[in-house]
Amino acid sequence: MYTTYNVVYNFLMNDTSIRYLEMLQFLPIYPAKRSLPEIQDHLKAYDYLVSDRTIQRDLIKLSSAFGLYCDDRSIPFGWCWMKDAKRADMASMDHAEALTLSLAKTYLSDVLPINHSARMGALFNRAENFLDQMQGSDLIKWKDKVRVIPVTHGYVTPKIKDEIQGTIYESLLREKQFAGKYLSREATSAKKATFNPLAIVSHGVVTRVICTREIGGQTDNIIRYLPIHRFKSVSPLEDKINIPDGFNLDDYLSSGQIEYLYHESIDLHLKFTHSAGLHLTETPFSKDQDIKIVKAKSITLKANTPYTETLKRWILGFGNQVKVMGPTKLKKEMQAIHQKALL
Repeated sequence: MYTTYNVVYNFLMNDTSIRYLEMLQFLPIYPAKRSLPEIQDHLKAYDYLVSDRTIQRDLIKLSSAFGLYCDDRSIPFGWCWMKDAKRADMASMDHAEALTLSLAKTYLSDVLPINHSARMGALFNRAENFLDQMQGSDLIKWKDKVRVIPVTHGYVTPKIKDEIQGTIYESLLREKQFAGKYLSREATSAKKATFNPLAIVSHGVVTRVICTREIGGQTDNIIRYLPIHRFKSVSPLEDKINIPDGFNLDDYLSSGQIEYLYHESIDLHLKFTHSAGLHLTETPFSKDQDIKIVKAKSITLKANTPYTETLKRWILGFGNQVKVMGPTKLKKEMQAIHQKALL
């Protein structure tokens, strides 16, 4: 007779673990049921070519640990989860879903609404427990082999109070205004205002709310991009938000408005050393970039792009491996920055 230990051991040590989980996921909860031919067809779709006798033997093994039931009152026999099975919740999650949830917990937690994140906590934990039982699976090792690394210096994420983040996220979700005290970078004291949340954007380690502001009942219609960690206090309101005419999040982001923008686009012209510019052949600067390789010694780049602080920092990062050819305004600004750095 197989014990729970035997079944778990097989999960950890045998290549059949994925097939086991596919079967567990496929089985419904009583009184619905699946016949052996149905289970066999399902496994074929995942390239598991096993006989009905093997499936029957596997199900008998699994039933001792996972509370499965075989309805033998008619032919073909039907298999399902018992209503009160302790592991019946596994029937609603397969290994791919568990892996996806595990990665989502790691990389998306900061942009989930607080109350929803709390509700997702149980599902995240279930996914982690699910994966813990499959340490021998090549697929489950994936989450230990994948990391997202920032393209800039790895800053530490600013601390945000849960109640502040929760109120802002909930207001956005309900399309309601919130009142808040916001401390701008240059200010010495926080200012009170009413805010119309339009979107949440995670940019590097900083999470920001895109919003408009009202003071004294008057909206200035300026779309702001405010770091949530700079809010000192917030409280929910029941008034509906005022959405600027024509506002579209994707259009707003693609316009470069989230950067420190100088309200214009420029025709950028740069000349790189060959080694510094070669990456542009693999990861284009923009969709409209025009690059030319000059005798394997240098690479020139031409592209129309928003004129932002991020652009200037990107150029400065190449040091003497890049030369600004145009526009004249940017060229003079880069020269001034270099000269100032030498003082």
